[in-house]
Amino acid sequence: MDRLGLTAALEQLAHNMTTEWLSIQFKAMGFSGERLPNDLETALYRIVQEAITNAVRHAHASVVGVLLERIEDKVKVFVEDDGIGIEDDPFSVQDRLGLVGMRERAEMFGGTLTVESSPGKGTAVIVEVPVGHSDSYRR
Repeated sequence: MDRLGLTAALEQLAHNMTTEWLSIQFKAMGFSGERLPNDLETALYRIVQEAITNAVRHAHASVVGVLLERIEDKVKVFVEDDGIGIEDDPFSVQDRLGLVGMRERAEMFGGTLTVESSPGKGTAVIVEVPVGHSDSYRR
């Protein structure tokens, strides 16, 4: 990722995780060659990686869509799956440390992570972070 950037790294992740029973579709919009800060790229990559892993391991998804979008000074990531969904508050159960870690990564950059899900209707993980955010964790 250090050499090629976030978009290429996510394309490769989607390609490498796609199998005959799992389709991962990736699309990037609004990236015109300008790279994000390295630590932000790493955090977003890890969030997407964890969201895909959760979709496969826990939701038994067969299709996962990943959209990476840059709009002016914000980056949004949408990871949606066709899995079994989540019945309760995704952050209320102690064994969901992966989701908590994903949210903490987004918050470290002044961003948010939202999970939308319904039983039997899949799950969507939505991350929104400002570009150029500065905080004490990164100094």
